[in-house]
Amino acid sequence: MASRAVAATAAVLGAISGLLLVRAVAPGALDDYVSASGVPGQPHPASYRLGIYGLALTAGLLAWVTRSIVALPLAVAVPMIALSGSVTCTPGCPLPPYEQSTAQDLLHATTSILGVGLCALAMLAAAWRGSRFSRIAVFVTWPLLAATAIGIVAVGRGAMTGVLERLGLVACVVWLVGFAVHLTRRPPSHG
Repeated sequence: MASRAVAATAAVLGAISGLLLVRAVAPGALDDYVSASGVPGQPHPASYRLGIYGLALTAGLLAWVTRSIVALPLAVAVPMIALSGSVTCTPGCPLPPYEQSTAQDLLHATTSILGVGLCALAMLAAAWRGSRFSRIAVFVTWPLLAATAIGIVAVGRGAMTGVLERLGLVACVVWLVGFAVHLTRRPPSHG
């Protein structure tokens, strides 16, 4: 019963965190990276940080309640996600190979990529363990994330990469919330 309550808490927290990120990102231009919303001076950097920290906590709660191979990538994602919220990029979030980046930008980008990548790996592990919802999520999310990575390297900043990044992140957040909801419906284990 306690694991259902933790999963329900994760679902609510994940949904609220996703909404906070939408609030933070919505005023920005589509050709900006999502992380640009967290830079001091943007309209809602506190919403961005709270959303990121909330997603880190959501992943942590899911790692704790899952108790399967899915828990490992989620648990490792937690500090990466939290660090990506703590270390913001500089204005404009410049990324190589087309822009001059600082060490701060590279640290933020690396932890963000690892956090999202580990969540995507957890999604794949859940699909492998038989979660139909996770199989659908993999089918949707993985191509979006791959296209985002290719777009950043091949094209650089632009509306295409901005839209792909947003869609991939939305798919990850929807999976976290959906997976949490799935865990609330799972029959309790007996030892």
